[in-house]
Amino acid sequence: MKFKMRVKFRELDASILESWLVTFEEALKIRLPEDYRSHILKYNGGSPIGDYVIFDADSASIMVSEDIHLYSFNYLDNGEGSLDEQASRGGARYISKGIDIGASSGGILMMSLAEDEIGSIYHMFSYGEPQKIANSWTEFVNYLIDEDLDD
Repeated sequence: MKFKMRVKFRELDASILESWLVTFEEALKIRLPEDYRSHILKYNGGSPIGDYVIFDADSASIMVSEDIHLYSFNYLDNGEGSLDEQASRGGARYISKGIDIGASSGGILMMSLAEDEIGSIYHMFSYGEPQKIANSWTEFVNYLIDEDLDD
């Protein structure tokens, strides 16, 4: 599956090295899906740019707006909301095997690393249960739409 790129991603000043990903994976005893690894290496998180970005698929429709934040390595704040923090915590808090990969207004984005559904993306609002919204990182990105770019 190829990226449709109906949304642009913000590139962070701090790029990462392949060795950081390997160290991260070793700490969690996991292997990230290749499509997500490629995205992290290129954008280091790379939150979508746009005033009105939505996730729109048959499975769910979520307005994530400009405040969606995809976690990066060595996030420049105090370390909260970083992939490094994931390794220190041991992974996702709300699905059995996975990692939190970002946040939206009122919700958390998670990636499953369970063998039977590796790479599946889940979203959970603060008041609910995790809901599977995409079967892979690529599928998730393909359903992100920046209303200003999608003409």
